[in-house]
Amino acid sequence: MTVLTMSFYVKHFRPILVVAFLASVASGCTTMHQASNQITVQGKAIVMGNMPFAALILQTDGNNSYILKMEGAMRDSLMTPAYINVSGTLYLDEWNGLPFAHIRVDSFRFVDEP
Repeated sequence: MTVLTMSFYVKHFRPILVVAFLASVASGCTTMHQASNQITVQGKAIVMGNMPFAALILQTDGNNSYILKMEGAMRDSLMTPAYINVSGTLYLDEWNGLPFAHIRVDSFRFVDEP
């Protein structure tokens, strides 16, 4: 290819390439909606593990377990073991080096034993 031929392609296809690049960048920058990770679950709150690695665990009737993450004042108002209904955000994190479901607790209320 000669320099003259290359300059023809650059001159005519540059606007197309710029538009295609901008379109791909714009489509990649759009906000994507994630699935809601809000959860409400009921079960028995217990403390599991040895200090300093103890965790507040919610065990459900379906044998699911969640680590509860609460603010200090909220945690202080909870006496374990207790049956509670918890609402919060579900996320995956580690506990004792293994993946474990966690709930960042927004609110909880005491319920009667099943």
